[in-house]
Amino acid sequence: MEVSRERIVQRYYEWIDSLAQFDLPDWEELPPLDLYMDQVIILLTRYLSLMNRGEDEKSITASIINNYVRMRIMPPPVKKKYSRCHLAYLVVICTLKRSLSISSIHRLLPEERSEAAVHEMYMAFVRQYRTVVALLRKIPADSSQIPPDAGRLLWNADGDLAITAAIFSALTKSLTEFLLWPEDREE
Repeated sequence: MEVSRERIVQRYYEWIDSLAQFDLPDWEELPPLDLYMDQVIILLTRYLSLMNRGEDEKSITASIINNYVRMRIMPPPVKKKYSRCHLAYLVVICTLKRSLSISSIHRLLPEERSEAAVHEMYMAFVRQYRTVVALLRKIPADSSQIPPDAGRLLWNADGDLAITAAIFSALTKSLTEFLLWPEDREE
């Protein structure tokens, strides 16, 4: 099914508007009390609603979270309760898992699992997330709105934003995995 250029532009502006209404929580906004699994799932679903839009299956389930623990991507719960640190891990993992492999995400996470290290990693992630959102909000959906001297950085020759976004996604995933690839491992 081919989508018209006008519809792509309209959908782009809808998406940009939704970015203005969505933000990842700061560390202080994560609950200071430990939570049970069902509470964690409800909270994560709310935190990540923008990224889970249009998915047919649940992206956050108890079995998925248990797999992250079993794979040692994040620390295990204490007495079946999840702390602020666990929530921080899960926000980062769930935000990135649509575009990166779990092994790549694992390399982005801190090796030290102290609360201070997780707090620092999480706040750096949230700051960078906000920076990228601000950048995306500045990109016009119509190439005619880009000044001629600025070039057509995010537009292909036909001005097709959907194709450009798909290529950008593939290339940024490739760059991320290249940057995280262990140096002692052959390509």
